Parts: sequence; C-alpha cells; structure tokens
Amino acid sequence: MSETSVALAEGETRHAMIRVWMAISAIWVAFWLCMAALVIVTSETSGPLVSQLRLFALIVMVPPVVLLALGAAFRFGFETLLRKK
Repeated sequence: MSETSVALAEGETRHAMIRVWMAISAIWVAFWLCMAALVIVTSETSGPLVSQLRLFALIVMVPPVVLLALGAAFRFGFETLLRKK
C-alpha cells in the first residue's frame, strides 16, 4: 500500500468514527429528552425544577463527551503505537 492510500484510509476512518459518535450521541440525547418530556407530562409536582434540570443535563451531556474523549485517546494511542513500529 502506498503512503497516500494509507493517509486517505486514515482520513476516511476518522470521519467514519466521528459519524458513528454523532449518531450514538444523537440517539442518547433524543432518548433522554423523550424521557424528560414523559416525566414532565406525567408528574404532578411543581417543586424546584432547576436542581433537577442540572442533574438531567449532567446525565444527558457527560456520556457522549466521555465517549468522544475515550475514542480520541484510543486513536491517539493506536497511532502512537503504529508510528513506533
């Protein structure tokens, strides 16, 4: 394989992984938004909602960001390992 074809495949792989991350993150956020809408519609309490929204935002946003960070770390480690060989 030539250097250009390897570089091209690396770029395509990077874009494909970003697309997979975006799809998983979109499904995750949509699921939790549906759950929140269901809870808000069915709940009868009108207490302090701000503290609950902070926890909800944490539950919704942290896993996709952690998944992205882990993917970037694994990619960096894999590329570093390949460059040493």
